[in-house]
Amino acid sequence: MTNEIYILSSRNITKMPAMSCVVEFEDIIVNSLNAKLILAGEKIDSTNSILFLVSISIHSIDKLLRTINASKFSAIYAYVFDAFIDDTHHRMKFCKSISSHYRFINKLNHLFVPFKQAVNDFAGLYDIPVSYVPLATDVIGKGGYDPHKIIDVNGYGRQPTELSLLLSERFNQRGSSRVYHHTNHLSVREVENFYVHRRFFWHLLRKSKVALVFDGPYTALNRFFPFSFVPQRLFESSAAGCIVVGKRPTCEEMNELFNWPEAFIELPDELFGMFESIEYILQNYDIETIGRRNYTECLARHDWRHRLIDMMNIIALPHLAAKIETSMKKLI
Repeated sequence: MTNEIYILSSRNITKMPAMSCVVEFEDIIVNSLNAKLILAGEKIDSTNSILFLVSISIHSIDKLLRTINASKFSAIYAYVFDAFIDDTHHRMKFCKSISSHYRFINKLNHLFVPFKQAVNDFAGLYDIPVSYVPLATDVIGKGGYDPHKIIDVNGYGRQPTELSLLLSERFNQRGSSRVYHHTNHLSVREVENFYVHRRFFWHLLRKSKVALVFDGPYTALNRFFPFSFVPQRLFESSAAGCIVVGKRPTCEEMNELFNWPEAFIELPDELFGMFESIEYILQNYDIETIGRRNYTECLARHDWRHRLIDMMNIIALPHLAAKIETSMKKLI
């Protein structure tokens, strides 16, 4: 008899923009595994079921675990997007025996993190198996190359302030043939409707020629990133058929995940050099060839369903991996 599968989601209580990425992955798990979505606070009337948790941070996983009776499940698995260890975690390491956070996280049967560095960090803190599974995106459902692009440069979220201001000044003027679309989602506290938000996000990205992506430590701004990593925005921008430019992540995963020609175009350090390089790319690079290649490569290797198959094989559930592969063939 097959165990029922549940997804416990905090989408009803966590409304920040970053949660939109979590919701997309949760929905893929639900549809790929015929799982049941349960919102935080709802009662789960089931025993011997499998539970999956997807969250932005390990602290959010902790909060979700506190809302359920873990003993009702045969296994609990979690995936954390922002797998960073801060000073609070390091201090907690010395008081595991009295830490309720540690006790709740220890209820997990397996934890998945998207950065290689995070595997050792989290395995050294918690007494649970931790595995590396990179980030991805919904390439099948949201990606694609749109030949009718109307935005020259897309700068969503974390960008160097000086570059963003310069692009805005030069491109977004009356009489300019260029368009620079930019947002700062870090200043947005809540998203009213995740699906409306992401539909607009993806449509703008597919309509963009160039997408800006910068290594985390390069544009830390009001947030500290302890190491270089391959960010979510890189997967999304490539899947949407953009030319991706910026400051290339220096982590070893970058060379493994984005190793095809022109997968990432490095900008110089100097501000006006950055601007001139972007203008040169817009004028001289083969936007369609690079964009289509980026989308095709992401479809072949960076869809969330590929990651879900890897996760199922890691936790020795090959029948579920096979189920996902079958469902993928119907979608492509």
